[in-house]
Amino acid sequence: METESDAEVACDLSNMAITEELRQYFAETEKYREELLRRQQLDAERLDSYVNADHDLYCNTRRSVEAPAERPVERRQAEMKRLYWDSAAKIQAMEATVQLSFDKHCDPKQPNYWPVIPLKF
Repeated sequence: METESDAEVACDLSNMAITEELRQYFAETEKYREELLRRQQLDAERLDSYVNADHDLYCNTRRSVEAPAERPVERRQAEMKRLYWDSAAKIQAMEATVQLSFDKHCDPKQPNYWPVIPLKF
């Protein structure tokens, strides 16, 4: 069995003639590459303008290892107290009961949430 290495393969290009067909082929290839690059850039821009359906327009997706600056539980309790006064604890308990019931019935079935496609705004 004979094996060829890169060192053994030599190509003599000194007497190669560049014909008009070859020039046309190179021109078409270059046009195709430019068009492909332009399409890829347009697709990238289009993807950047999409907003996932499970986020709002101003979603911050950065993650940090630091503790949160705000306390959502305290803010939620203050909001409930402002809305429902003395009944705030009772209503929060009812909301928690409904949420737990929903989780209990939905988790075993693993439903697909709608919409599953990104929306363009």
